[in-house]
Amino acid sequence: MQRDTVAIDSDDLKGSQFADETEELTASSTGGGLSLGPVLRTVQRKIILIAGVAGIATIAANRFIEDPPPTYVGNFQMLVEPVTSTDKLTDPLTLNRTQGNPNDNLFNLDYPTQLEILQSPEVLDEIVAKVQTQYPDFNLKKIQKNLVVERLIGENRRFDITKILEIKYEGLDPGLIELVLQETAERYLTYSVEERSSGLREGIKYIDTQLPDLEKRVNSYQNQLQNLQQDYQLFNPQTRGEELYEQIRQLEAQRNETQRQLQELTTQYNNLQAKLNLTPDEAIAASSLSEAPNRTQLLASLAGIENEIAKQSAVYNNNTPEMQLLLQQRANIQQLLDQETQRVLGENSSTISPSSSVLGFQSSIRQQLIGQLVEVSNQIQMLEVRLAGLEQSQSQLEQQAVVFPSISRRYAELQQQLELANGNLRRLLEQRERLLLDTAQDNVPWEVISQPQVTEGESDGGSKKLIMGLGGGLAVGLALALLIEKLHNIFYSIDDLKDAIKQPILGIIPRQKRQSTLSLFGSSQQKLSQFMDAFDALYANIRFLYGDSPIRSLAVCSAESGDGKSMVALHLAQTIASMGQKVLIVDANLRHPQLHQSLGLPNQKGLSNLLTDSRIAPSILIQQSAMADNLFALTAGVPTAAAIKLLGSAQMRHIVDELQKTFDLVIYDTPQLKDYTDATFLTGHLDGLIMVVGIAKTHQSVTENVLAQLNKFHLPCLGVVANHTQRYSDRKNAPYLAQTISVQNTTEEMEPLI
Repeated sequence: MQRDTVAIDSDDLKGSQFADETEELTASSTGGGLSLGPVLRTVQRKIILIAGVAGIATIAANRFIEDPPPTYVGNFQMLVEPVTSTDKLTDPLTLNRTQGNPNDNLFNLDYPTQLEILQSPEVLDEIVAKVQTQYPDFNLKKIQKNLVVERLIGENRRFDITKILEIKYEGLDPGLIELVLQETAERYLTYSVEERSSGLREGIKYIDTQLPDLEKRVNSYQNQLQNLQQDYQLFNPQTRGEELYEQIRQLEAQRNETQRQLQELTTQYNNLQAKLNLTPDEAIAASSLSEAPNRTQLLASLAGIENEIAKQSAVYNNNTPEMQLLLQQRANIQQLLDQETQRVLGENSSTISPSSSVLGFQSSIRQQLIGQLVEVSNQIQMLEVRLAGLEQSQSQLEQQAVVFPSISRRYAELQQQLELANGNLRRLLEQRERLLLDTAQDNVPWEVISQPQVTEGESDGGSKKLIMGLGGGLAVGLALALLIEKLHNIFYSIDDLKDAIKQPILGIIPRQKRQSTLSLFGSSQQKLSQFMDAFDALYANIRFLYGDSPIRSLAVCSAESGDGKSMVALHLAQTIASMGQKVLIVDANLRHPQLHQSLGLPNQKGLSNLLTDSRIAPSILIQQSAMADNLFALTAGVPTAAAIKLLGSAQMRHIVDELQKTFDLVIYDTPQLKDYTDATFLTGHLDGLIMVVGIAKTHQSVTENVLAQLNKFHLPCLGVVANHTQRYSDRKNAPYLAQTISVQNTTEEMEPLI
C-alpha cells in the first residue's frame, strides 16, 4: 500500500515545521562562540539534584556557622575645596595647578591622586603611631583594611558630585574607631596645611623659573617689531598699506599718460621724417650747411662757373683753352666747397652720402620742419627716459605690495605675542606678590564639616550565612550535575546534539512505543502519524537540500550499535517508496544482518554472494517487500570474511552502478562505525551517508570521533538524524512498522531493529 500523506500535509508536522527544521539545520552548521545553552539544559535536567545540594548546604551553614560579633562604623566629612569660583580664583594653589594661567576649568583637585595620597603609608603611619599609644596591637594593615576614604556623591551620580570627602572606619571596638577617626581628621588637616605651604613654595619657585624666560620673550618680540618698523616703515601697517597702494595707482596713471604723449610724438616724428626724408642727424647737418656763409659764397661761385661753362660749350669744345680754363676753375671751386662742407660737418661728414639731400640747399620751410623734427626727437627721448623711470618705480612698489601682507601679518602676530607675553609677565608678578603675602599667613585650607561619629552597624550575619550556604550549595550542585552528565557522555536532547556537532540535522524521529491492537484507533493513531511524518520531513530535507546533485545511493550509518539505524533505513525506504519512487534497501551489515528478519524475507543468498561471485546478476537476488509496492530488498546473504573485505572493491562499485540503473534510490544499511570500517569503504562508492544518533543513548565522544574520521577521509556525510528510539531489552517497546498498522492492522510483533 502506498501512503498518500507527506510532511507538509500531516496534522502535526506542517509545512512550517519543515521550514523550522531547515533553519535549525543551517543554524547548527554555522553556530559558534561561547554558549550557555548546555549549562542551562543541564540545570533543567538536574534541577532536583542542584536544589537538594543547595538546600543541604544552606541548612548546614545556618546550623554550624556561628554568628559574627557586632560591628561598629564611624565616619566624618571634610571639605577639601573652596565652594565658590571666586574662592577658587583667589586660592594660592591655583597658580601651581594651572601653570600660571588661572582658569575655572583647570584647577580642580585631582581627586583620584588625592585619595591615594591620603591612604598611603606615609600619611597613615603617623595616625598608627598615635593610636598605638592606647592600642598597642593596632598596626598599618588594620587601618589600611578598615579605613575608607571616598568622595561624597549624591543620588544623581553624574551631577551631584561634591567637594567633600567622607572618611569611614569599621571595627569591633567603638573606642578604637573614635580614636582612629579623631587622629585621622587631625592628620588630614595637618596634611592640608603642609600641602598648602608646599604649594605656595612651589608656586613661588615656578614663577622664579618662568620670569627670565618671559622677559626674554618680551624683549625678543619688541626687537623683532622694531626691525620690521625700520625696514618697512610699519609705524602704522594699515596706513602704510594704504599709502603703498595709492603710490602704485599714481605711478600707473603717470605711466599711462607718458605712454600716451610718447605715442603722439612718435606719430609727429614719423610725419616730419617722411616730409624731409632725413634723419634727425641728417637734418641738423643740412641746416648747418645751409647757414655756413663761406659755403654759400662757394655755391654761388660754382653756380656762376657752371653758367659760363654752359654758355661757352655752345661755341667751344672741351679741348679748347677757354673751356679748359673754365673747367679748371670749376674743379678748384668744387674742391674748396668740399673742404668747407667737411669742415662744417666735422666728424659726421663720412656718414653723409654725396648724393644725399643733406648737401642740397635747405629753404626756410625745410629749415622750420628740420627744427620741429629735432625738437620732437628730443622730446621722445625725454619721455622714454621718464617712462623707464616710472616703470622701475612701479615695479619696486609692486614687489613691496606682494610681500606687504605677510609682513603686516607678521607684525600683527608679533604684537599679539608681545601682548600675551606682557600679560603673562604681569600676572606672574602679581601672583608672586600674592604668594609672598600668603606665606606669612596661617590658614587651614581644609575644614571638618561633620565631626567623627560612631554607630553600631547592621547585623547581617544570618543573611550572610544563608547567602554563603545557598551560593556554595548551588555551585557544588551545578558542578556535580555537570560532572554526572560529563561521565554519562551522551546526548540528552536535540539541543545537545546541535551544540556538539557541525553537521546539519536532517531529521528528528520521535520515540514510538508499541501499543495493543485494540488501542490503535485514537491517540495511538495520531502518534503513529507523527512518527511516519518525521520520515516524510527527513526525505524532504535530503531531496531538497541536495537538489543540485540528486542522491541515487545512500548509506545509513551509526557510531554505535543500538542507535536505530536499521529502523531509520527501513522506514525511510518505505516512505520514499510510498511516494512513487522505486526504492531498494540493501542489508550491507554482513557481520550481523537484521533486515531480513524485520521484512520477513529469506536470507539464503544476498549481497555477500554478489561480492564473491561476479557471475550472479543482482536482479536474481532482489526480493519484493510486502510493505510497499515499490519497495525491494537485497538481503545480506550468508556472511563470510571474504565478502566483508570486498565492500570497498571494484566488484562493489560495479554492483552499486548496476543497482542505480534499476532503482531511483538505493539505501544501504551498514554496521556501526565505531568498531568496523565496512561502512567507510562502502560509502566511498555512494553519493553520501547519513549518521543516526540515538538521543539519550549514543555516546557524544564516540560520535564526534566518528564524524572527525569521516571528515578526515573526505566522505560525503549529508547530515545527522536524531533518533529518540533506544535499544530495549524487551520486545514490547519495539517501534511499529507502518505496514503492520496502517495496512494489515495485525497484532503480529516485529523483531526489534538495531
